[in-house]
Amino acid sequence: MRTFIGKIVDFLKNMRNIGTYVRILEAKSIARRMFVTNSFDGLLSSLGVILGSYISGASNPTNYIGGVAGAAFAMGLFSGFIATYMSERAERLRELHETEKAMLHSLRGSIYEKAARLVPLYVAMWSGFGAVVLPLVAILPFIIKESVGLNISIRSLVYISTSIILAELFMLGVYLGHISGENKLISGLRLALIGLAAVIFFAFIGVIV
Repeated sequence: MRTFIGKIVDFLKNMRNIGTYVRILEAKSIARRMFVTNSFDGLLSSLGVILGSYISGASNPTNYIGGVAGAAFAMGLFSGFIATYMSERAERLRELHETEKAMLHSLRGSIYEKAARLVPLYVAMWSGFGAVVLPLVAILPFIIKESVGLNISIRSLVYISTSIILAELFMLGVYLGHISGENKLISGLRLALIGLAAVIFFAFIGVIV
């Protein structure tokens, strides 16, 4: 029991230095890419769930909440967090072992080993965050409707949530523009237009159906 508690204490102490570990392995750019990629995937998936549910005639806010939240947590927890952590951990440990072979010296207990074991967790947290939080923000209108009982139609809720998703895509694009040094407005509009194209596609499907 004491050994387990000791490991927890050591882990928390090491997490205080996560910024240093991230800089050592230059992992900030990887975390940014995973955040943006999974945020984008999560938002477009949520858009598909919302518009698909509306086209199919879903009239209960719970259907929209359950669909988006279920997809967001499945993607965020299993793909965004767990899969990212396992793949990033494997890559970091491979790099660590190759470094040990080149140096003919064990790095066990060194700052490099700690970084190799903790940085994947940092990357995975950002990856999962993007896949879960932004989609949940998009369904806030449905959550408020279900909790407070506002007198607002499902169509209006779909319009509002769709607008939120497009706005989030725009801000994601602005963030990418900030990173790349490109025009932030154009970068934001680029991602928003992708979302708008998806809306038009679903509207077309709705007309056909």
